[in-house]
Amino acid sequence: MLALQVNNLILGCQDSTDVPDWFTARCDALCRDLPDTALLFLCQGALAMLEWKDGELGCGGEKLLINLLTVLLSLSARLRESSTALYLSRILALWTCSAIDLLSSSCIKDLKENLNGHSNSLCRLLEYVYVHWEHPLDAVRHQAKLVFKNILKIHQVATDGQSGDQDPFLSELTHKLLNLEWHSKGKYASLACLVECVGTETLLSVDERIPSQILDVMSDQSFAPYASNLLEAMFINHKKQLQVTRESCWAERWQDVWVTPLILRLCEEHVAHTTYIIDYYLPKLLKCNPDSLNYMIENLKNSASLNIGSGDNRGALGALMACLRTARTHGHLRFTEKYTWSGRVSTDLIQQGLVHRHDQIRIDALGLLCESHWSTEVVSPEEMDLVKFFLKYNLNCQSPSIRQQLCYLLKKLFCRVQESSQVLYKHEQSRTLRGPERADSEGDPCSALKNYTEFMSSITDYLFQSLFPGSSHPTRFSALTILGSVAEIFPVGTGSCQSVFEFAQSVSANNVRALLHCFSNTFEEVKLLAFELLRKLPPSVVGLQNPQKILVLLEAAMNLSTSTKHFDCVTASYLLNFLIHQEALEAALGELGHKTSNDLPSTIDSSSTVERNTFNVIRTLMDHLEYEIIQAETSLLEAAASFPLYGRVHCIIGALQQFSMGDVSDVVQWRRLLSRLISMSYRLSAIVSPVVHSSSPEGLMPMDTESEAAAQLHMIMSEIKPRDTNDYFMQPRILQKGDDLHSQALPEDRVPSNTLCAEMKGGEGASCSVTAQMVLVCCWRSMKEVSLLLGLLCQSLPLQTDPDTPQGLITVEQVVEMGDYFKHHLLQSRHRGAFELAYVGFVKLTEMLIGCEEESLRCLPRQWLCNVLEEIKSSDPSSRLCATRRSAGIPFYIQALLASEPKNSKAGLLKMTMKELISLAMPSSDSSGNTSTIPQVHALNILRAVFRDTRLGENIIPYVGEGTQAAILGFTSPVWAVRNSSTLLFSTLITRIFGVKRGKDERSKKNRMTGREFFSRFPTLYPFLLEQLEIVANTVDR
Repeated sequence: MLALQVNNLILGCQDSTDVPDWFTARCDALCRDLPDTALLFLCQGALAMLEWKDGELGCGGEKLLINLLTVLLSLSARLRESSTALYLSRILALWTCSAIDLLSSSCIKDLKENLNGHSNSLCRLLEYVYVHWEHPLDAVRHQAKLVFKNILKIHQVATDGQSGDQDPFLSELTHKLLNLEWHSKGKYASLACLVECVGTETLLSVDERIPSQILDVMSDQSFAPYASNLLEAMFINHKKQLQVTRESCWAERWQDVWVTPLILRLCEEHVAHTTYIIDYYLPKLLKCNPDSLNYMIENLKNSASLNIGSGDNRGALGALMACLRTARTHGHLRFTEKYTWSGRVSTDLIQQGLVHRHDQIRIDALGLLCESHWSTEVVSPEEMDLVKFFLKYNLNCQSPSIRQQLCYLLKKLFCRVQESSQVLYKHEQSRTLRGPERADSEGDPCSALKNYTEFMSSITDYLFQSLFPGSSHPTRFSALTILGSVAEIFPVGTGSCQSVFEFAQSVSANNVRALLHCFSNTFEEVKLLAFELLRKLPPSVVGLQNPQKILVLLEAAMNLSTSTKHFDCVTASYLLNFLIHQEALEAALGELGHKTSNDLPSTIDSSSTVERNTFNVIRTLMDHLEYEIIQAETSLLEAAASFPLYGRVHCIIGALQQFSMGDVSDVVQWRRLLSRLISMSYRLSAIVSPVVHSSSPEGLMPMDTESEAAAQLHMIMSEIKPRDTNDYFMQPRILQKGDDLHSQALPEDRVPSNTLCAEMKGGEGASCSVTAQMVLVCCWRSMKEVSLLLGLLCQSLPLQTDPDTPQGLITVEQVVEMGDYFKHHLLQSRHRGAFELAYVGFVKLTEMLIGCEEESLRCLPRQWLCNVLEEIKSSDPSSRLCATRRSAGIPFYIQALLASEPKNSKAGLLKMTMKELISLAMPSSDSSGNTSTIPQVHALNILRAVFRDTRLGENIIPYVGEGTQAAILGFTSPVWAVRNSSTLLFSTLITRIFGVKRGKDERSKKNRMTGREFFSRFPTLYPFLLEQLEIVANTVDR
């Protein structure tokens, strides 16, 4: 009776006479008009709560089971949101489990006929699997695999366990799957399930080349995990089959099928094509049959010295290194015994691999030495010598990825040295207790520890020697990274743990100077590594207790902070950040003799040296910046030439990050300082914003108020007017006093000069050159630093919700002002560098607003979003929104607001925004004028940015169909701007639908999707594309 009522309810044919009164009273309206989502979860409830085993539901249970599947499959064609697609896949998997339970306890012939492999029900369920086995959601793909696996079980139960080679359904399914292209990811999981039913020998009887074909696909990382899982399922099943049928010689057949193709590819294929075979396939193969390692070594060792490979392939030597490294990493091989070398191959072969012509083979050889399954395995003297030999020739590696692997492997080796040294110390202690006779048979731990100390000292000395002036960037990066690992693993001795080596003791004064010299390197990553390494040294080693020494570095940092070269400003920031942690900085600042603001005391009341130094450094920088802002308000040209403003702000940002602003002691003084800093940021932004807000910021020179500078600017503005020659900017002229601008020869008529510039008098009367580009760089970098500063303040400062509270450093009003600031500059900036960095700061602000407890702040993102959408819709001629430059910062502004929505929310902002944007992006039916063109262009540009944003995840997929329609319809617009934006949107949507292009060939199998899968995901596109094709066909016919 219950099964019948549930059956009628899900089919919508409920008879009121059979329904209990309580159910009618509560759910009558629901029964008359059941929404799809309610029907979906009703099906889930029926499958989860009803007892399907032992035939307790009676005859109605079989009918209900079939009808549940029919309803679920019909819902899969209507429900398109990612969340409901995930629920539906789980409920279908639950249905297959219920079907297995019911079949296992039922002897009804009709039910078995309705649920065998050739039945209509299972055929439709297989169609669902084929459509969803490459779904974008990983969870849906996993459920599709589970459904397929259960389909096979259902069929086996329904056919009473008929053998795989005699079953026509399994035979047809095997041939169907094998005939699919290997670039279909769903094929691998399905075949892995099928192997358990039919056996590996059955698949190999269809095509012996299957292992080789799968290995060929593994050159692509996106397919390697799926392919390796299938291979694992096949060779495990094959091993079981062979052990049953061929008790003595099974290993030979197994190795011929699975190991020989692997060796062949490792030796002859391109190195890049074998990377994922080694990472995914080889470890699983060795785990299944560890004895296959002996087969590999014997096949490769004899020819390794001769077949060393070329620049493209590994050869026998490279293949041997890869196999040995993998075996040792996964515990199938040991290389040391009694603290000495006991390797399976000679050290000469490994040394040959360490200097191989190909980078990856050198890394494999190093990995063989550094990696071990046992973290306490002792490092032998032979291994230490080989590592030192490796560093001598590989520290200057040009490939960034190889450098990262090199540093990572050496860090693992140092960890092994540290952990195994603790074991050696224990062995040394027990050795004295047990006596020398037994101890001699176990090796000498004291000698091993001494070798460790000498090895680490030698490595450290060599790395510091590599930091000589003029050393290359790769050498410095590698040396500093490895030294950082040594300092981390062997810190200053604290606690009861014995240490075989202390890094700080091996650092000399010359080494400290070499690290400080690294701050002047043009690569910021080198500066950062040097800074982090210096921070790990104790003050006694750094040797900056004397204020006079710090004063020299402080003056250098202050001078560099006004350099016109950006990397000098970064150097100043790192130098100041380092000095903030020195005790004597406060005295050095006093000696510097700079005047402070009248409303601030000389220092703050804090026991923390870092807090006091941070406060004083920021205040000193602000005093200089305030004076320079006053100068810039008079002459921006002079500021760009003599003291670019962005350097000071960059240093302030770095100083703020040295101390946790939630732990300040003197809240009042910090509030005053930060309030002054925010006001100063707005003043600076007001000076430079006219340039970056200009419709052509790359060529604009502002008109200064100071007469001499204004005259120079007038000449430069005349100079940058367009000319008819393409090389005008490449071969510019120096402007001289009294020259007639238009009477001078063009570049092609004379010898080119050095630079386009105007001459300015510096502070000491020296002349300096100023170009239009210098002014622009000064302006957009200043905007960038102000945006990053405000974003950092929003993110790091605690909020002051009540004016009288002692907690908090930033007020609600200041946060709102910052939001208005970002809105103003994102919506009006024309220079991409300016609004891209303003976007970074705005994202930090919106992230803060998400978790804010203040209701007035938490609702700001929705309010801002509604306002900007209304402004876009209004198409007001007075609007200052930029309709060119792909809508400039407008897409960034909306992106930040949408991405700020919490992940666990219902994406209300996204739904509202996408509805408005798609409505605006569609061609307007109003043909009276061009009033709809600008909103349409904005909408298309914003949609492009939103579809590109990976943070929105699968929530954006339901709008792909409508977005594609808007893009295609935009191609027919008579307005070029609409057609251009539509083309860009369409390109983005193609990437969103098919993924990033994985091959150079446009018709490559990797870049395809079946029509069934495509129109199943985006059903609205089928009638739309058909209609558009009919229109085009009719046009062509005419």
